[in-house]
Amino acid sequence: MEISPSIVDLYQKLDKIYQRRRTILEDENKIEVEDITSRVTFVYEKLRNSVDFKEAHLLRRFAIERNLRRRLILETLKPHIAKGLIEDLIRSKYLPNNTIPEKMILEVAQIIRRYGDLFVMLNDLYQGKERKQYFDWIIGVMACEIDMLLNPEDIEDSVIETMYQMVKPRVKFSGDTLREREKNVQLYISIHKSLVKSDDTIISYHLFNLYFPDWQQASSELIKIIATNFAAVYKTIQIHLKHPYQKKLLASVKEEVVTFKILYELILEKGDDLENILVQPDDLLAEAKILINKRYKFIRKKISQSSIRAIIYIFITKMVLALVLELPYEVYILQHINYLPITINVVFPPLLMFLIALTIIPPSKENTTKILENLQNIVYNNPSKSILCKLHSRYRQNWGFKIFYYSMFTILYIIVFGAIISMLRSLSFNLLSGTLFLFFLTMVSFFALKIRNTAKEYKVLQRKVGILGFFIDFFSLPIISAGRWLSTKFKKINVFAFIMDYIIEAPFKIFIAAFEEWLGFLKDKKEDIYHEE
Repeated sequence: MEISPSIVDLYQKLDKIYQRRRTILEDENKIEVEDITSRVTFVYEKLRNSVDFKEAHLLRRFAIERNLRRRLILETLKPHIAKGLIEDLIRSKYLPNNTIPEKMILEVAQIIRRYGDLFVMLNDLYQGKERKQYFDWIIGVMACEIDMLLNPEDIEDSVIETMYQMVKPRVKFSGDTLREREKNVQLYISIHKSLVKSDDTIISYHLFNLYFPDWQQASSELIKIIATNFAAVYKTIQIHLKHPYQKKLLASVKEEVVTFKILYELILEKGDDLENILVQPDDLLAEAKILINKRYKFIRKKISQSSIRAIIYIFITKMVLALVLELPYEVYILQHINYLPITINVVFPPLLMFLIALTIIPPSKENTTKILENLQNIVYNNPSKSILCKLHSRYRQNWGFKIFYYSMFTILYIIVFGAIISMLRSLSFNLLSGTLFLFFLTMVSFFALKIRNTAKEYKVLQRKVGILGFFIDFFSLPIISAGRWLSTKFKKINVFAFIMDYIIEAPFKIFIAAFEEWLGFLKDKKEDIYHEE
């Protein structure tokens, strides 16, 4: 079979990447930290990440962000912090020890100097809440640039570009005034988010560099232009991130995303051996099938672990709240204990989580067959010509109709929560126990939805929703929506994360760095003693 020109181009890009990586000089000086300080810092990072749930592939970037935010508060961002930043990442085992070349210190310092100059200009141009908003955003973008320098994502970017070029002709739009450029931007964002699970900060970094391609070699004149036009730049990127068509595109490219995800994981797994597999279609499909089944097993394990952790966490939290709030409230305020609401509040949330986990259906054999068929078509020059997505609004966008839509949605909220509150009152729930029930119901429903979405990560064949499923989805929408809102709000006021980041972490990291320098001093002293004649 003839290999697709797009896949040939992709392999040529990958071959250059592999050659570039092989040219790294082995005799270059590498950055090394002490093993004892690394162990202590690694334990701290595990503890820190446990109080603030983040996707595993984003943890290193968040660690860089925390480091930069802490240094921005304690001191001005200066290039000399580059060495300490990289050493901190190595101690925390986000980067391998004795592997990162020392020249990276200078390159990170140059990034910090560039963003530092931008900070100084923005500090003079903007004030108050607006300045803080811009600073927070820039810290995230700077962390992305440093992260991608220390751990290049060139393979990832090559696969994203290949998928983008192959999918772009199949996305059409009609019945709206959406410009071609905006359609392409939204497609790029959708592929990034679904293929490699990029968050808004990573997307912002790429869009920022799209608007300012010379940013990484920026002159003082370019920095001044960016600073004086920063409000417009920030607003434009936020519009891209929140575009109403984005979710529709995400759903439309799902099948292609799964196919390219398997191709991407094969590239990571096989490396230089990929060429030998590509020229043999049977070998490619065999390797892909093995990989797909591995991913199914991993997803099942991930769902089981997530469900068990969620059930235990919900049960313990509910028990604590029952002992700390519900029982004292009934004993001292109401002066009467009603055991039925307390029992329901303790048992129902983890039971609901357990039942939802049981209903998760793994991908079928037909699903695997479809992925392999799509992979073969993409690699061997038989790409689909069908239209993926026609961007056409299903509802009218003027204000009159928007008011009608949101009014009906509000009525649905009132009906659903009104029915639940009526049921709780019939079961003798008081104000506190009823509030806690609603809180856990919404949060459990939202977290269960996230776990179900994990199960769909490699699904390309979707089951048709029956009448019962439609009504369940329809009436559960307000509950899940409320859970999502609560989850977002609680993330912003994570007291434990704040305490660890700004009260514990700063002195801890300073102590670790000083202790490591002291260990270096002891080593030098030891060598002096042993080499005395």
